[in-house]
Amino acid sequence: MTLARLEIFARRRQRIAAAPFAEFSIFQVRAGSKRLGDGQRQDEIIAGGFAAVAPGQLLHVENLPPDGGTYRAVCLCLPQAMLEHASPVPGDAATPPWAPLPATRALEQAFAHAEQGVTEQLPDNLLRHRVAELVAAVAMAGFQPPLERPRRLGERIRLLLSAQPAHEWRAEDVASRLALSEATLRRRLAEETTGFRDILEEVRLVHGLALVQGTDKPLKQVAVECGYASPSRFTARFRERFGTLPSDLRD
Repeated sequence: MTLARLEIFARRRQRIAAAPFAEFSIFQVRAGSKRLGDGQRQDEIIAGGFAAVAPGQLLHVENLPPDGGTYRAVCLCLPQAMLEHASPVPGDAATPPWAPLPATRALEQAFAHAEQGVTEQLPDNLLRHRVAELVAAVAMAGFQPPLERPRRLGERIRLLLSAQPAHEWRAEDVASRLALSEATLRRRLAEETTGFRDILEEVRLVHGLALVQGTDKPLKQVAVECGYASPSRFTARFRERFGTLPSDLRD
């Protein structure tokens, strides 16, 4: 899986409950402000600022447009496979669940460099160097990216399903691809307090969230690309999961 770029626009305030961050994510807010919180603390990142979110977080997100304008932000999602090629950066940087980052010159340049690599569709072997530069700049700003961490089975399944969210996945097919029996797959997922259908729906809804925020595709097409034959079912599940209607996240 390669470095991904998500651009977000909003002309009205957006609120998303328990938005999942499966990968290490770095935001740059370009107009308006973004709030990140977990119910106990909240940080606001204003235009020009950055924020880093560790993988595996569920955060409440608010995107706030400026007066009379449009909220704009870019998120770079760094897959673990690329992080593992980066070198650790000495220092006192910590890895909290998330944190605002100062807009240092090094971070601005590294973010722009990595973003340019995505938009120009550079091959992964070149993108890895830009990711390494970004990782170093983030660490220098006070946030140490998690360069090495064991992948749980649920995460491995999410990565597999994310490549084709609309595919008619079955537990037995996924188990076979991972060289497991279906019984073993279900037992190990139960130990992680989840299940195959839960992961599949989460993957599809997260993909839907990205399409709703980052594209202007009709919601009917978004539903199909997420594996939902019924747009109304997609809308209902989306609202249940994120606490808002897909249409409320559109301009």
